[in-house]
Amino acid sequence: MKIIKFIFKMEKNTKSKNIQFMFNKIAKNYDLMNCIMSFGNHKKWEQEIVQSIKFNSKKLNKILDIACGTGSLTQEIIKNSPNNNVIGLDFSNAMLSIAKNKVSNLILGDSHYLPFKKNYFDHITIAYGIRNFENITQSLQEINYVLNNKGTLNIIEIIKPYNNIKSFIFNLGFFILAPFFGMIFSNNFSAYLYLPKSSNTFLTEKGINTLLQKNGFKKIIIKKKAFGSVILLNALKSN
Repeated sequence: MKIIKFIFKMEKNTKSKNIQFMFNKIAKNYDLMNCIMSFGNHKKWEQEIVQSIKFNSKKLNKILDIACGTGSLTQEIIKNSPNNNVIGLDFSNAMLSIAKNKVSNLILGDSHYLPFKKNYFDHITIAYGIRNFENITQSLQEINYVLNNKGTLNIIEIIKPYNNIKSFIFNLGFFILAPFFGMIFSNNFSAYLYLPKSSNTFLTEKGINTLLQKNGFKKIIIKKKAFGSVILLNALKSN
């Protein structure tokens, strides 16, 4: 399976460049670490987000999985919609090298510069990726552009919970256990120190809701998982 390479801009020493380098380093053990850090729930959340997508059975649905990584969610989408056109996009070569064993259509590209026509996709998914985008507003505008007028955006993401007790449990698990297991299983302490920090500084549920509305999305439905630290989000393009 050949990975299609799309030439995209990425300045030196930007957040995107640093994250790309990090994900290339941890790709080999990424699926294992996801399983450990979610206590085995990550596949269940993927299945739940896919089941929430209302596929049109009367036509070929075009689906883009942004920041597809090793292709875990992309593969789940294909299982549930085998007759549709599903594409995985990621800016990490190492991640896509693993994904190509699961997924047929892959593109090396960046969410900030999506190489597709206006209104091309029916559905777009992002799992654990949006908090790593250097410019979330720009990416959402790109997503809005390539989604058709009845298109949906479906997101799985880690956020900081509101509740103090839940926040304590969340911080305990992510700031202590994640780097510890990262050091043991992937030999990369710094990467799994960054990942919990990125979720702790990411938008709250209210913040991501507001940002989506400002960038052309409506009917935003959010389900909370894992003490409120994980959200499953569905949104409809508003224009």
